[in-house]
Amino acid sequence: MNKDFIFSAESNPTDFSLVKDWSIGISLGSEFASQATSNVYAFGIAKTFGSSNLYFRYSPGFFKQFVLTKNQAISGSDTSYIPLKTNLKYQEYFSTGYSYRFTDNLSGGFTLRYFVQQFSQEEVGAVYSDSLYLIKESATETMKLWNMQFGADYLFTPSLRLSLSASNFINMKNGSLSETNKAFELQTPKNVRAAIYTQPFANVEVNLLYETIKAMQVSVGKTFLFDKFSSSLDCTYFSDFSLNGIQPSLSVQYGNICASVSGVIYFSEIHKTASLADLTSTGISNLVNNKYSSNKVMVNLSYLLNTKQEKLVQFVDVTVANSIFPTFTERFVDEPFAVARVVNLSDKPVSVKPSSKIDKINSELIYSPNVSIQPKDTASIPFYTVVSEQYFSPKHEISFANFYLTTENRDADDEVQKPILINSSNAWNGEVSNLRYFVKKDFDFSAITAKRLLSKYKNELDSANNALMNFLQAKILFNEIITGMLYVADPIASNDRVQFPHETIDVKGGDCDDLSVCLASFYESIGIQTAFVDYRTNEQSRHVHLLFNTNLSPAEANLITQNDKKYYVRKNSLGEEKIWIPIETTERSNFSNAWEKGVEIFSNEAFDQLGLAKGTVQIIEIY
Repeated sequence: MNKDFIFSAESNPTDFSLVKDWSIGISLGSEFASQATSNVYAFGIAKTFGSSNLYFRYSPGFFKQFVLTKNQAISGSDTSYIPLKTNLKYQEYFSTGYSYRFTDNLSGGFTLRYFVQQFSQEEVGAVYSDSLYLIKESATETMKLWNMQFGADYLFTPSLRLSLSASNFINMKNGSLSETNKAFELQTPKNVRAAIYTQPFANVEVNLLYETIKAMQVSVGKTFLFDKFSSSLDCTYFSDFSLNGIQPSLSVQYGNICASVSGVIYFSEIHKTASLADLTSTGISNLVNNKYSSNKVMVNLSYLLNTKQEKLVQFVDVTVANSIFPTFTERFVDEPFAVARVVNLSDKPVSVKPSSKIDKINSELIYSPNVSIQPKDTASIPFYTVVSEQYFSPKHEISFANFYLTTENRDADDEVQKPILINSSNAWNGEVSNLRYFVKKDFDFSAITAKRLLSKYKNELDSANNALMNFLQAKILFNEIITGMLYVADPIASNDRVQFPHETIDVKGGDCDDLSVCLASFYESIGIQTAFVDYRTNEQSRHVHLLFNTNLSPAEANLITQNDKKYYVRKNSLGEEKIWIPIETTERSNFSNAWEKGVEIFSNEAFDQLGLAKGTVQIIEIY
């Protein structure tokens, strides 16, 4: 909101487009002339209707009056002089304006100002009766003037705005003046005004204005933000062909009330009186600031009445992930599926509560962490989501993501909708780290099935060495689940389809991803820690198999093998060394052969070919 919106008609006819709803203001002033005078300069009101804004100002204090004296000689027995007065009065009664916001960046509008000029000339007349009498006669002429100004604003960025306006190209006059009074008529030279409003630093504004009548303004302002109110200090230097000076001001805004105090100090010589020759040669074009004005102080009071929600923030753009993989549920809690650029439209810091809802996979709004944005600043806001547990789709489908920005208002300040592809529930993006989500998806099924299969070996397990429990259970489950399954080679593609464990059991087969996911899910469901081994020899040949934790220490390795190349030692979170065994799940004959094949591949790729050192072999924890 422009703190001096009452004077916006003089600077740019679209300034009052910044009014959010209703604005009511009054401007008072006092001039420090030889005899100080105080005036109520103007009353103003502005109202926004959608993209349109209407403005009205009644201006009783916008006037200038001159009383000039001349002497006329009367010849007779002796010559005498009669003082005759010329009274010139210029008054702006009111102005009205209209602006329209074509887009969020472009506004245009006009103002219409109504002036009345009255010129009274005293003359000497004669009356003849018994003798000759001389009397003063007054002749008054009135000229009414409608003056139009129009212009446009363009917002390049939140901190850079350009304004262009033209005034005095359209003047409508009503009345006639004599040749003598035409010399005193209000001057309305055609003028084009260009202004740049910038914010080079946070809370600092620098504005430049130039007019083709060889006038210019430069202003610098600094805003100070406090808990419950804001304040700003501004100083404007102005200059034209007849006068120059500065206008310092202090403004304070508290809630809906804005008050400012400003002064005008002239550097150029101020004429306390005007002669007929002065007014005839240069005239007058501005009723408030002209070479006959005195230093002054002005007080502006504004009240903002918002009967509708004020928009504090808005989207600049939203970048959405190419697609959603619905099984990667936990990933989207930690990694955003979309990032938005958001601008703070207000003059105070704003805390933004972002939320989103993806049709078909969210049953309610998903809130992301709050983000604080400084005044007029732009920030990046990440959006996270949670896929509903009930969602399952065997095919890809196009959906829509709705994004919302909420501040202190009850309703969203801004919202936007973007299309998004939701992949099938079995879709996988080829990253081995994301196979963990397929492992976790079927935990209930895997746990029930694993316990049922192990129950057949209860006597054998109860009598076994407890240190061997992980190893023996892993061996039994492999032989029960993987042995005898069909193997289908991986297709070479960036996106793949991964079966859930229950699907692998149902179809009795799958590729290396499916079999590794299935076995890992069964192992993890009974407490056996697992990890995927991702072989990245080249992009055309990718392979994955499984490592599992026997929970044996290196000192206990002889309980399962005398060959120290058949296992891999890793430290747990407590720093304890444990024996891990590689399993090649595509070797479906039995556990022992799968172990031998896993050791062969792992030893060659990870150690002999230095895969772990080069990064072509990666071990990926499932938890």
